[in-house]
Amino acid sequence: MRRLVITFCGIYLAAAALAAATTGWGLIDPVPGYRLSLFWMSPDTLEARIDSLVSAQRIFEAQVYAGLHAVSWATVLSLTLVGALRAILGPSEPLANIRSTAIVMGGLAGLILLSWLAQPLLDQASRIPSPSTALSSMPGYWIFGMALSAAITAGHLSLFVHDVVLAAKKRWIGADAEAAA
Repeated sequence: MRRLVITFCGIYLAAAALAAATTGWGLIDPVPGYRLSLFWMSPDTLEARIDSLVSAQRIFEAQVYAGLHAVSWATVLSLTLVGALRAILGPSEPLANIRSTAIVMGGLAGLILLSWLAQPLLDQASRIPSPSTALSSMPGYWIFGMALSAAITAGHLSLFVHDVVLAAKKRWIGADAEAAA
């Protein structure tokens, strides 16, 4: 199962790099008028980034970003489903490293909360030109962060869901075995 997850994430990252490479050098050019956003999974972030690219007449980059966003979600959801199905369909044992999964999922929850709480401050900060806003307005930075975050989240979530479904399956089958006895 771990090999499957690592292989799937590796293929996803290679595809993301290839898609990013098709846009050429435009990924390192900051997008003017970009409203800072922290979290790629947020619909507001997708809208802000696509709108910024379209207003800058960078249509192909907007299409690549939107496509990678959809593929990133598909990767997270597919690997989560694979984790659940693997626990249901085959003999298996717990796989997730609980500590690292807790750190990743806790970080994800913290990022969701931070992006929600900090958005008014980020809106004000995006009006001030600085090297940090220039970096955060580069589509390459968005794609790199999204791809890496999606791969890490998908891998941990897949193993975590696998273990949860496996525990539920063992508990359910154990209850049936006791009822039959």
